[in-house]
Amino acid sequence: MKTASGGIPLRCCRAIGAGLYRSLVLTALTCLMPLVAVPVGYWGATLAYSWSDGSTAPAALRVLAAIGETLMVVLWVAVGLWSVHPFTSRALAGAARRRAAAWLGLRIEVAYRPVPPVTRMATGQWWDGHEFHGSEREARRRAKVQARFHDPQLHWDGLWCLAASVTVLPVAAAPLLALGCGGYLALTPGRTGYGVALLVAGLAAAPFGWRILAPFARRLLGPVPSTRLGRRVAELESIRADLTHTQAAELERIERGLHDGAQARLVAMGMSMGAAEQLVDTDPEAAKAIIAQARASSATALAELRSLVRGINPPVLTERGLVDAIRALALDSSVEVDVVARVPARAERPVEAAVYFAVAELLANVAKHSRARRADVVLDYAAGTLTATVGDDGVGGASTPSGSGLSGLERRMTAFGGRLEISSPAGGPTRITVAVPCELS
Repeated sequence: MKTASGGIPLRCCRAIGAGLYRSLVLTALTCLMPLVAVPVGYWGATLAYSWSDGSTAPAALRVLAAIGETLMVVLWVAVGLWSVHPFTSRALAGAARRRAAAWLGLRIEVAYRPVPPVTRMATGQWWDGHEFHGSEREARRRAKVQARFHDPQLHWDGLWCLAASVTVLPVAAAPLLALGCGGYLALTPGRTGYGVALLVAGLAAAPFGWRILAPFARRLLGPVPSTRLGRRVAELESIRADLTHTQAAELERIERGLHDGAQARLVAMGMSMGAAEQLVDTDPEAAKAIIAQARASSATALAELRSLVRGINPPVLTERGLVDAIRALALDSSVEVDVVARVPARAERPVEAAVYFAVAELLANVAKHSRARRADVVLDYAAGTLTATVGDDGVGGASTPSGSGLSGLERRMTAFGGRLEISSPAGGPTRITVAVPCELS
């Protein structure tokens, strides 16, 4: 009991100490804008309002003059803040993100504009992505300036610094101010009681004042909204382009399969039946042989049509579901494939089709590229996500370079809000997981 009772004051002291330290850090990270704005505003107001001091003009003119002087002070403050912002906002916002990650476990990832490459043109000029320059050095310098000071993320960081100076700063600095004023008053005769009260209030508020960081960090320290929207639009455009390409390739495959397979056999059957019609009276045996051959061709054409239909919408997937459809894939694979399924019910049809064709493509890659002897497919469902993992004991080295089949597969999964995870070190083994969020029936 002694240890427990002694631990409470110790924990309180630690919380107060940590709170004061964090409040001090936040105060340092958010006080720059006021430190610039207040002196500039004070000196600007002193100068501006002296212009009409002692004026005997009519009241209406004095009011207009006061408004103009106030606007001039606001302009000076804005210029002062804008002059400081490009050189400090990125560093201050980055430090605040690191503090949010360390204190709150809030990891915020942002992307700043990279420096674009410069290109020498046929005219001898250097192009930096925005304008031409006479030398490579000048082009590189201007490219760096453009990337650093015309970055939307930098301006969003500046908005954080400005907003934090009027929200986070007062709350974080309050315990420190209470302790400072309380210490001063406690040493002033006749005001000791007020000082003690402020000291107690400052110590009580210390563990909580710095927590004002959490809501504002989530809202203002992340990527600039237009950047998030732009990335999402680019992602959706890439997905659309890939789906359009996939659809066109699938239509070409169907057309080729019909033209070279079933259609050719049906034309041959028509010609055979015509020949049999001419021979049926004069040479019945030859006519019978031709009809038998035509019947065999019809069976082959039917098998080809069924194979083509299975590639479009496999009947086993529609009738039996994803698990049995993948087991059928495993039986047809040239590599020995084990299937383990822990999916208690069926998913939505589009999700099942997406996962089925993804597994079919991965198993085809195993057969063509991996030089594997065995492979396995593991189907699972947990936390609202359907996963299919294809593994093999092949040579490894699978990746998603731009334009590869895996890259296209990754974009198709993204269209369903899913993801593609690849573990394929050189020498193997390879494990590729397709995960799609969904609800089971």
